[in-house]
Amino acid sequence: MSHFKTIIFTSLVLLSTVTHAETDKPAENGKNEGLGFGIGALIGGLIAGPPGALIGAAGGSLFGNNKTRKDTYVSLENQLQEKTDEIAALQNELSQNNTRNMAQRRTELARAIHNVNLRNKHTAVKKLENGLSMAVYFRTNDHAIDSTLLPHIHELATLINDYPELNIHLYAHADHRGKPDYNMKLSKSRAQSVRDSLIAAGVSRSRIYSHAHGESNAINKDSEGLIFDRRVDIQLTINTEV
Repeated sequence: MSHFKTIIFTSLVLLSTVTHAETDKPAENGKNEGLGFGIGALIGGLIAGPPGALIGAAGGSLFGNNKTRKDTYVSLENQLQEKTDEIAALQNELSQNNTRNMAQRRTELARAIHNVNLRNKHTAVKKLENGLSMAVYFRTNDHAIDSTLLPHIHELATLINDYPELNIHLYAHADHRGKPDYNMKLSKSRAQSVRDSLIAAGVSRSRIYSHAHGESNAINKDSEGLIFDRRVDIQLTINTEV
């Protein structure tokens, strides 16, 4: 019983010594280390007497140091996480800004390209209107289109389909031979043949306008020149409503 009291007394003395030492060390590290030292001494003394008190004291000091390091580590880890979150938020904001800027630039670029295309297309349409015309010639007393001319009509139809702003006007003629009524009917049939060929090549019928003139514009009297009066002129105009 006397030996047990000695153990307790020794432990309390060591704990008191450590507690007194704490007052001389305001730093948190000293508090943790002293507290750990005192706890270790007390536990060591209770378990194993004076030798145990020394061992327990050393272990308690190590416990105090470990606690300080752990607290520091946790604090640094929390700060690191906060900075990581801030960086992630900034990166996300930057990414969103870049996405918005890229979308805006794409829109502006598309608008600029569209405007350039419109200007170029309008210029091309004007050139087509002013510079492109075609005549389909016919044999005597005939309204059928010669097979050698059909590929050219189809090529013209392809070009016309690329420009919906264009309308097509057909002006049909006949030479001076024959009766005026017959020549008018013949010129109408010739205009219809060209119209049908364009429609077959994909041109909308609503864009084609036919005009029959019969022999009213015939100017050639010699046999060799009559072929130039038996024709359908194809002319293009701009549809301002498109």
